[in-house]
Parts: sequence; C-alpha cells; structure tokens
Amino acid sequence: MDDEQSMTDGPTDKEPLPIPPVEENISQGSSNDSQPTTISMEVHKHPHHPTHKKKWAEYLLEFLMLFLAVFLGFVAENIREDKVERHREKEYLRSMLDDLKSDTSNINTFYKNADSTIERVDSLISLLRRPDRNAYGQTMYFYARVITTKVGRFILADRAFEEMKSSGSLRLINNEPLSDSVSRYYAEQTRFKEQAELQIVRMTSYSELVTEVFDGAVFQRMLQRFPYKVNPPDGNPTLLTNDPARINKLIGLLHYYSAIIVINSSYAKQKGEHTVKLIGMLQKEYDFK
Repeated sequence: MDDEQSMTDGPTDKEPLPIPPVEENISQGSSNDSQPTTISMEVHKHPHHPTHKKKWAEYLLEFLMLFLAVFLGFVAENIREDKVERHREKEYLRSMLDDLKSDTSNINTFYKNADSTIERVDSLISLLRRPDRNAYGQTMYFYARVITTKVGRFILADRAFEEMKSSGSLRLINNEPLSDSVSRYYAEQTRFKEQAELQIVRMTSYSELVTEVFDGAVFQRMLQRFPYKVNPPDGNPTLLTNDPARINKLIGLLHYYSAIIVINSSYAKQKGEHTVKLIGMLQKEYDFK
C-alpha cells in the first residue's frame, strides 16, 4: 500500500529543465577578451563641411569673384544707359535741327516781307505829307491796307528745345561749345516774343486810327475772299479828312509801327546768321545731312 502510494504521489514523467541562455561572443578578438573590438575609421572633412575652416585666401578669392561680378554688372548697365542716352541725344538734336531749318525759312520770309512793308510805309508817309495827296488816293488806300497783311511775326520754333529743357535732357549735349551755343540761341526767344507782341500792339493802334482818315467801306471793297487778296481800289478814292492834326497823328502811328518792324527785321537778320552757324555745328557734331 505504501509502495503504491509512494508510486502514485511521485511524478511519473520528469519535465525537462529550462535551458539557460548562452551569450555568443561575436567579436573578432580572442575568446578571453570580454570587450568587443571597434573598427577605427578615418573621417575626411570635405571643404564645404560645416566644420571646415576656410583659409584667408579662400575668403579673398570669393570676395574678389563677387566684387568682379558686381563690377562687371555695373559696367554693363552703365554702357547700356550710355547707349540709350546717346540715342536720345541724337534724336532730340535731330528734331532741333528740323526746328532750326524751319527758323531759317521763317526768318528769310519775315525779312523779305518786312522790307516790303517798310518801303510801303515810307511811301505812304511821303504821300500823306504832300499838299496834293488826294491825287494819289488809289496808291494811298492800297498801301494803307496792305501794310498790315503780309509782314507777320518773327517767332522761333522751340519745340525740341523746350522738350529737352522740361525733361532735363539738355545735359546730354556733351560738346560744351555746342551746348553754350544752343543755350544762347534759345535764351533770346523771350525777347523775340516780346518784340512780336509789341509789333501787334503797334499794328492795332494804327488799325484803330486809320479809319478816321481812310474810308473803311473802300477797304472792304478792296478785299477779295478766295483766294485771299487785297486789290487796289477802283478809281481814285479820297480821304475822309485833310485835317493836318489827324493826318500827323496817323503818320506818327505809322512811324512807330514801321520802327518796330525795322527793329524786328534787324534782329531777324542777326538771328539768321546765328541759325546757319548752329545748323552747321549740329551737322558736323552728329553727322546730320
């Protein structure tokens, strides 16, 4: 009984005991060496590595390259701007040359018409002072009317100059003698405008008084509409008055009207010489035709 019980109480089959873990040494050292062996590798620093320290020569080279790039860009921009400005200068002065040629034509026309007007004013004054003035009625009426029709005003063409002045482009003229000549030429424009206005004032004063001596209805019949023309009157019309005081007053107005035309004609002649000289300077400097 006891044997059965002892056999029953004990294990019939023994369970396997757990296997303890085995540490495998994979180091390449000897089995007695307990520490793993590390492989030493040499690290080469690249020049652009953050920890790479540049030499002063490298900094200098980079600075010189940057400076050269900026400098060349600056030079290229200056060359481009200079080319643009030279083009603008030539275009402005070509327009000025056209204005000067127009001035030459206007000056010659004004001078020619001024001479004709002055001669007729002189003749009219001479006839008005004659005792037998009424014998020359047709001639006096014709001269009295046409002296205000053809002389016109002497005004310079300053379109190109004013454009250059307003835009600050007068500085583009590099030739100093030419620049001075241009400035002097157009500095006189104010005086010519004042003289032209004074000429109109003198002509207006004459026009207001002339009909106190000459018959305005006769003037009207002398006028041809198309083409515009003033013809000599028919027959030999007489003056409205032979009063010496009124005639002398009219002669005085004729004198002042003639005087301003003489002055402007003289200015025009001088200006014509200056205009021709300036045209020659522009053609030579810019090879204009």
